[in-house]
Amino acid sequence: MKANIGKTDKIARIFLGVIIIAVGVYYESWWGLVGIVPIVIASIDIENFKNINKNQYFNRKNIMLTGFWNPTGQMISEFSTDLELNPDGWKGENWEDSGYNIYSYFPTPDLYNGTFEVDYQNTWDDFWSITSDLNPIAIISFGAGAGPWEIEYNARNLQYWINDENKPYQPTPSPPDDTVEAGFVRHSTLPAQVIQDEINNETDIEAWVDWDSDPGRYLCEYIAYLGMWYQNIHSLESDPNPCKSAGFIHVNAEVPVDKAMIAANITIRETIEFLDSLNEAPSSPIITGPSSGKIDETYYYEIVSEDPEGGEVSYYIDWGDDDQEGWTRMLPSGEIYNISHIWNEEGSYTIKVKAKDDYGIESDWVSLEISMPKQKKGVLNKNIILWMFENIIFMNL
Repeated sequence: MKANIGKTDKIARIFLGVIIIAVGVYYESWWGLVGIVPIVIASIDIENFKNINKNQYFNRKNIMLTGFWNPTGQMISEFSTDLELNPDGWKGENWEDSGYNIYSYFPTPDLYNGTFEVDYQNTWDDFWSITSDLNPIAIISFGAGAGPWEIEYNARNLQYWINDENKPYQPTPSPPDDTVEAGFVRHSTLPAQVIQDEINNETDIEAWVDWDSDPGRYLCEYIAYLGMWYQNIHSLESDPNPCKSAGFIHVNAEVPVDKAMIAANITIRETIEFLDSLNEAPSSPIITGPSSGKIDETYYYEIVSEDPEGGEVSYYIDWGDDDQEGWTRMLPSGEIYNISHIWNEEGSYTIKVKAKDDYGIESDWVSLEISMPKQKKGVLNKNIILWMFENIIFMNL
């Protein structure tokens, strides 16, 4: 039974959490963090949390994989969040520390029902629902075919398709894309040649790019077209959720699942490298603030950087006195970040700052030289005292 947290109980937990945090902060104690727990428990609906796009919490980009027919669903099963399809648990979070989450969707093997059931209408509904939630930066679709690892370059916006198993046997709408004419051809934006070369170098599976023909007028070509179309819709840098790469690959049904998994991982890896190559680092930050001051006083600084793609940025700050802020929270491109610092010992210091975007691409370091004289607020400099002693006291002797 789902726990029911009442309104009064929520308020009490939040109030208690705030008190604990306040006490912890006052005493500079990590115990203040305990206050976060009741707030989180009171505020989050666990069932809804499962469906929240993890990209919102991890600042990572999502890659969507789909499969039709064995071995394609089986080879990408480790990236499924469905425990019935993937009992061992989702392996796609921050895959290989790449900064990308990988999600896979495919019908139940052998039965071919459930998500992306072998049916045009089901596939249409699932595709647009999942992409709406996931906002994928890339889409890689797979289906069983001649292969052995056939990277399809083309997909057509067809008027007539091979019938599926359920009424209505043809897609609705058909052609699926009403923004272009029937028969219009879209092209893969995967790094096709690189994927081909790397799979041929690292496996015994024959990979090749089919530059000229088509994926076959059935559900493989249908989902291939949907992916390439989605990428085109979200191709502009101004899009808040751009999709930079999409394509389709036919895999021969005789390829063993373990080998197909290796080739699928190579395909994902090369796609990530391609995506990273499209991204520019944020601009070197600008630091604004005082360049000199007195020890034990608070000084305020403004830091700002812009991301060429309009993404979010984070800052790493080194104050030059063995104190580092680490990476800040993500901020909108061009938004000023305000921060303060206190130097406790006299001397010269170098503030160093760099920025990184939400792909993890970092800017160059920038620096600001700081001078903290020996004198403190309310304390006379010893040179002034010596001058007074010599020129005032001795002058009267």
